[in-house]
Amino acid sequence: MRSTGLVFDVDGVLIDTSLSFPAAVSGAVRFCLRHFLDFQATVDLFTEDHYRRAKLHPGFNDDYDIAWIFLSWVASSGKILRTGPPPSITDWDSILALCGDDPPERAALLFGEVVDRAAVRKVCQEIYLGGSISRNLSGQPPTFIDCPGTWKNERPMLYSHWKELGYPVGIYTGRNDIEMGLALEILGWTDLPPQRCITADRGIRKPSAGGLFELERILSVERILFFGDTESDRKAFEGYGRGRFIAVGDILSGPLVVYPTLEEALLEVLSDQ
Repeated sequence: MRSTGLVFDVDGVLIDTSLSFPAAVSGAVRFCLRHFLDFQATVDLFTEDHYRRAKLHPGFNDDYDIAWIFLSWVASSGKILRTGPPPSITDWDSILALCGDDPPERAALLFGEVVDRAAVRKVCQEIYLGGSISRNLSGQPPTFIDCPGTWKNERPMLYSHWKELGYPVGIYTGRNDIEMGLALEILGWTDLPPQRCITADRGIRKPSAGGLFELERILSVERILFFGDTESDRKAFEGYGRGRFIAVGDILSGPLVVYPTLEEALLEVLSDQ
Protein backbone atom coordinates (compact mmCIF):
# COMPACT_ATOMS: atom_id res chain seq x y z
CA MET A 1 0.00 0.00 0.00
CA ARG A 2 1.29 3.45 -0.94
CA SER A 3 0.93 6.14 1.69
CA THR A 4 -0.30 8.95 -0.58
CA GLY A 5 -2.57 9.25 -3.60
CA LEU A 6 -3.36 12.25 -5.78
CA VAL A 7 -7.01 13.03 -6.50
CA PHE A 8 -8.10 15.80 -8.85
CA ASP A 9 -11.30 17.64 -9.53
CA VAL A 10 -11.68 18.25 -13.26
CA ASP A 11 -13.29 21.60 -14.02
CA GLY A 12 -11.01 24.50 -13.18
CA VAL A 13 -8.26 22.13 -11.99
CA LEU A 14 -7.30 19.64 -14.71
CA ILE A 15 -9.29 21.39 -17.43
CA ASP A 16 -9.79 25.08 -18.15
CA THR A 17 -13.58 25.28 -18.42
CA SER A 18 -13.86 29.06 -18.26
CA LEU A 19 -15.34 29.13 -21.78
CA SER A 20 -17.43 25.96 -21.58
CA PHE A 21 -19.64 25.29 -18.56
CA PRO A 22 -20.29 28.96 -17.65
CA ALA A 23 -21.24 29.57 -21.30
CA ALA A 24 -23.50 26.50 -21.30
CA VAL A 25 -25.26 27.64 -18.13
CA SER A 26 -25.73 31.26 -19.22
CA GLY A 27 -26.78 30.14 -22.71
CA ALA A 28 -29.34 27.77 -21.24
CA VAL A 29 -30.73 30.51 -18.99
CA ARG A 30 -31.13 32.83 -22.00
CA PHE A 31 -32.76 30.10 -24.09
CA CYS A 32 -35.16 29.02 -21.34
CA LEU A 33 -36.11 32.58 -20.43
CA ARG A 34 -37.12 33.21 -24.03
CA HIS A 35 -38.65 29.87 -24.97
CA PHE A 36 -40.05 28.61 -21.65
CA LEU A 37 -40.87 31.85 -19.81
CA ASP A 38 -41.52 34.22 -22.76
CA PHE A 39 -38.97 36.78 -21.55
CA GLN A 40 -38.16 38.72 -24.71
CA ALA A 41 -35.85 41.47 -23.41
CA THR A 42 -32.24 41.49 -24.63
CA VAL A 43 -30.73 42.04 -21.17
CA ASP A 44 -28.85 39.08 -19.64
CA LEU A 45 -30.48 38.33 -16.29
CA PHE A 46 -27.81 35.75 -15.44
CA THR A 47 -24.28 37.17 -15.20
CA GLU A 48 -20.81 35.81 -14.56
CA ASP A 49 -21.13 37.05 -10.97
CA HIS A 50 -24.26 34.94 -10.45
CA TYR A 51 -22.35 31.88 -11.67
CA ARG A 52 -19.32 32.52 -9.47
CA ARG A 53 -21.44 33.08 -6.37
CA ALA A 54 -23.12 29.72 -6.90
CA LYS A 55 -19.73 27.99 -7.14
CA LEU A 56 -18.92 29.33 -3.67
CA HIS A 57 -21.85 27.32 -2.30
CA PRO A 58 -20.90 23.77 -1.25
CA GLY A 59 -24.05 22.22 -2.71
CA PHE A 60 -23.59 23.50 -6.26
CA ASN A 61 -21.21 21.00 -7.77
CA ASP A 62 -23.63 20.37 -10.66
CA ASP A 63 -23.59 23.41 -12.95
CA TYR A 64 -26.80 22.47 -14.75
CA ASP A 65 -28.77 22.87 -11.52
CA ILE A 66 -27.46 26.42 -11.19
CA ALA A 67 -29.42 27.23 -14.36
CA TRP A 68 -32.55 25.43 -13.17
CA ILE A 69 -32.60 27.00 -9.70
CA PHE A 70 -31.94 30.48 -11.09
CA LEU A 71 -34.79 30.07 -13.59
CA SER A 72 -37.11 28.67 -10.91
CA TRP A 73 -36.39 31.64 -8.68
CA VAL A 74 -36.93 34.15 -11.49
CA ALA A 75 -40.14 32.48 -12.65
CA SER A 76 -41.60 32.25 -9.15
CA SER A 77 -40.88 35.90 -8.37
CA GLY A 78 -42.61 37.33 -11.43
CA LYS A 79 -41.27 40.80 -10.66
CA ILE A 80 -37.87 40.03 -12.18
CA LEU A 81 -39.47 39.05 -15.48
CA ARG A 82 -41.57 42.22 -15.49
CA THR A 83 -38.85 44.72 -14.60
CA GLY A 84 -35.95 43.22 -16.54
CA PRO A 85 -32.71 44.25 -14.77
CA PRO A 86 -30.48 41.40 -13.56
CA PRO A 87 -31.36 40.19 -10.05
CA SER A 88 -28.96 41.55 -7.46
CA ILE A 89 -26.13 39.38 -6.21
CA THR A 90 -27.35 40.04 -2.66
CA ASP A 91 -30.77 38.57 -3.47
CA TRP A 92 -29.12 35.63 -5.26
CA ASP A 93 -26.92 34.99 -2.22
CA SER A 94 -30.08 34.82 -0.10
CA ILE A 95 -31.54 32.18 -2.41
CA LEU A 96 -28.31 30.18 -2.39
CA ALA A 97 -28.26 30.26 1.42
CA LEU A 98 -31.72 28.65 1.47
CA CYS A 99 -30.59 25.74 -0.71
CA GLY A 100 -28.64 23.84 1.97
CA ASP A 101 -26.67 20.71 1.12
CA ASP A 102 -29.21 19.47 -1.44
CA PRO A 103 -30.09 22.42 -3.70
CA PRO A 104 -32.43 20.52 -6.10
CA GLU A 105 -34.51 19.16 -3.23
CA ARG A 106 -34.65 22.51 -1.43
CA ALA A 107 -35.44 24.41 -4.63
CA ALA A 108 -38.33 22.06 -5.39
CA LEU A 109 -39.75 22.84 -1.94
CA LEU A 110 -39.17 26.58 -2.33
CA PHE A 111 -40.38 27.07 -5.90
CA GLY A 112 -42.24 23.92 -6.92
CA GLU A 113 -42.16 22.83 -10.56
CA VAL A 114 -42.49 26.28 -12.12
CA VAL A 115 -39.73 25.31 -14.57
CA ASP A 116 -39.15 21.75 -15.76
CA ARG A 117 -35.81 20.62 -14.34
CA ALA A 118 -35.24 17.84 -16.86
CA ALA A 119 -35.85 20.24 -19.76
CA VAL A 120 -33.41 22.84 -18.40
CA ARG A 121 -30.75 20.19 -17.85
CA LYS A 122 -31.32 18.92 -21.39
CA VAL A 123 -30.77 22.42 -22.80
CA CYS A 124 -27.55 22.78 -20.78
CA GLN A 125 -26.29 19.41 -21.97
CA GLU A 126 -27.07 20.11 -25.62
CA ILE A 127 -25.24 23.45 -25.49
CA TYR A 128 -22.25 21.83 -23.77
CA LEU A 129 -22.01 18.64 -25.86
CA GLY A 130 -23.14 20.12 -29.17
CA GLY A 131 -25.32 18.69 -31.90
CA SER A 132 -22.91 16.05 -33.20
CA ILE A 133 -22.43 14.28 -29.86
CA SER A 134 -26.12 14.67 -28.99
CA ARG A 135 -27.04 12.90 -32.24
CA ASN A 136 -24.54 10.12 -31.60
CA LEU A 137 -25.98 9.54 -28.13
CA SER A 138 -29.66 9.46 -29.05
CA GLY A 139 -29.73 8.81 -32.78
CA GLN A 140 -31.98 11.87 -33.04
CA PRO A 141 -31.43 15.60 -33.63
CA PRO A 142 -31.04 17.73 -30.49
CA THR A 143 -34.38 18.40 -28.79
CA PHE A 144 -33.90 22.10 -28.16
CA ILE A 145 -30.74 23.60 -29.63
CA ASP A 146 -28.16 22.55 -32.22
CA CYS A 147 -24.72 24.12 -31.74
CA PRO A 148 -21.01 23.19 -32.01
CA GLY A 149 -20.67 22.42 -28.27
CA THR A 150 -18.93 24.59 -25.69
CA TRP A 151 -16.72 21.67 -24.59
CA LYS A 152 -14.62 22.38 -27.68
CA ASN A 153 -13.40 25.55 -25.93
CA GLU A 154 -11.79 23.54 -23.11
CA ARG A 155 -8.03 23.29 -22.69
CA PRO A 156 -5.80 21.16 -20.43
CA MET A 157 -4.32 22.80 -17.35
CA LEU A 158 -1.85 19.95 -16.85
CA TYR A 159 0.32 18.62 -19.67
CA SER A 160 1.92 15.73 -17.76
CA HIS A 161 0.56 12.23 -18.24
CA TRP A 162 -0.94 10.76 -15.07
CA LYS A 163 1.69 8.01 -15.02
CA GLU A 164 4.43 10.66 -14.85
CA LEU A 165 3.20 12.09 -11.55
CA GLY A 166 4.80 9.34 -9.47
CA TYR A 167 1.76 8.64 -7.28
CA PRO A 168 -1.50 6.72 -7.64
CA VAL A 169 -3.96 9.05 -9.38
CA GLY A 170 -7.75 9.35 -9.20
CA ILE A 171 -10.47 11.81 -10.16
CA TYR A 172 -13.52 12.98 -8.20
CA THR A 173 -15.81 15.07 -10.38
CA GLY A 174 -19.38 16.24 -10.79
CA ARG A 175 -19.19 15.36 -14.49
CA ASN A 176 -21.12 12.41 -15.87
CA ASP A 177 -19.34 9.61 -17.72
CA ILE A 178 -19.78 11.20 -21.16
CA GLU A 179 -18.36 14.53 -20.00
CA MET A 180 -15.56 12.71 -18.19
CA GLY A 181 -14.64 10.92 -21.40
CA LEU A 182 -14.27 14.25 -23.19
CA ALA A 183 -12.02 15.55 -20.39
CA LEU A 184 -9.79 12.48 -20.60
CA GLU A 185 -9.44 13.01 -24.35
CA ILE A 186 -8.39 16.62 -23.82
CA LEU A 187 -5.84 15.58 -21.18
CA GLY A 188 -4.51 12.62 -23.14
CA TRP A 189 -5.46 10.41 -20.18
CA THR A 190 -7.78 7.98 -21.95
CA ASP A 191 -5.78 5.09 -20.47
CA LEU A 192 -6.66 6.08 -16.88
CA PRO A 193 -8.58 3.07 -15.50
CA PRO A 194 -12.29 3.98 -15.40
CA GLN A 195 -12.69 2.80 -11.80
CA ARG A 196 -10.36 5.62 -10.76
CA CYS A 197 -12.87 8.22 -12.00
CA ILE A 198 -15.68 8.87 -9.54
CA THR A 199 -18.33 10.63 -11.63
CA ALA A 200 -21.92 11.66 -10.94
CA ASP A 201 -23.00 8.45 -12.67
CA ARG A 202 -21.45 6.47 -9.81
CA GLY A 203 -24.11 7.90 -7.50
CA ILE A 204 -21.62 9.80 -5.33
CA ARG A 205 -21.77 13.57 -5.52
CA LYS A 206 -19.79 16.32 -3.85
CA PRO A 207 -19.88 17.69 -1.21
CA SER A 208 -20.08 14.07 -0.04
CA ALA A 209 -16.73 12.71 1.13
CA GLY A 210 -17.76 9.30 -0.21
CA GLY A 211 -15.83 9.71 -3.44
CA LEU A 212 -12.58 10.32 -1.58
CA PHE A 213 -13.08 7.31 0.69
CA GLU A 214 -13.83 5.18 -2.38
CA LEU A 215 -10.69 6.39 -4.15
CA GLU A 216 -8.61 5.75 -1.05
CA ARG A 217 -9.76 2.12 -1.29
CA ILE A 218 -9.31 1.84 -5.06
CA LEU A 219 -5.85 3.44 -5.03
CA SER A 220 -4.78 1.46 -1.94
CA VAL A 221 -3.43 4.53 -0.17
CA GLU A 222 -3.54 5.80 3.40
CA ARG A 223 -4.27 9.42 2.62
CA ILE A 224 -5.15 11.69 -0.28
CA LEU A 225 -3.93 15.01 -1.59
CA PHE A 226 -7.10 16.46 -3.13
CA PHE A 227 -6.76 19.28 -5.67
CA GLY A 228 -9.97 21.29 -6.02
CA ASP A 229 -11.25 24.74 -6.82
CA THR A 230 -14.74 25.13 -5.34
CA GLU A 231 -16.45 25.09 -1.98
CA SER A 232 -17.98 21.69 -2.75
CA ASP A 233 -14.45 20.30 -3.18
CA ARG A 234 -13.30 21.82 0.10
CA LYS A 235 -16.37 20.52 1.90
CA ALA A 236 -15.86 17.01 0.52
CA PHE A 237 -12.30 16.95 1.81
CA GLU A 238 -13.43 18.30 5.19
CA GLY A 239 -15.62 15.22 5.54
CA TYR A 240 -12.73 12.95 4.53
CA GLY A 241 -10.08 14.53 6.72
CA ARG A 242 -6.93 12.58 5.83
CA GLY A 243 -4.12 14.11 3.82
CA ARG A 244 -4.48 17.64 2.50
CA PHE A 245 -6.81 19.81 0.45
CA ILE A 246 -4.99 21.95 -2.11
CA ALA A 247 -7.00 24.88 -3.47
CA VAL A 248 -6.41 25.89 -7.09
CA GLY A 249 -7.72 28.78 -9.18
CA ASP A 250 -9.50 32.02 -8.41
CA ILE A 251 -12.81 31.01 -6.81
CA LEU A 252 -11.82 30.07 -3.27
CA SER A 253 -10.27 32.56 -0.87
CA GLY A 254 -10.00 33.17 2.88
CA PRO A 255 -7.46 31.40 5.10
CA LEU A 256 -6.63 28.79 2.46
CA VAL A 257 -3.39 28.89 0.52
CA VAL A 258 -4.65 29.09 -3.06
CA TYR A 259 -2.38 28.23 -5.99
CA PRO A 260 -3.05 30.07 -9.27
CA THR A 261 -2.52 26.91 -11.34
CA LEU A 262 -2.36 23.16 -10.87
CA GLU A 263 1.20 23.08 -12.23
CA GLU A 264 2.34 25.45 -9.47
CA ALA A 265 0.44 23.51 -6.83
CA LEU A 266 1.98 20.19 -7.85
CA LEU A 267 5.48 21.63 -8.02
CA GLU A 268 5.35 22.95 -4.46
CA VAL A 269 3.18 20.32 -2.79
CA LEU A 270 4.99 17.27 -4.19
CA SER A 271 8.38 18.73 -3.30
CA ASP A 272 7.28 18.52 0.34
CA GLN A 273 6.37 14.83 0.18
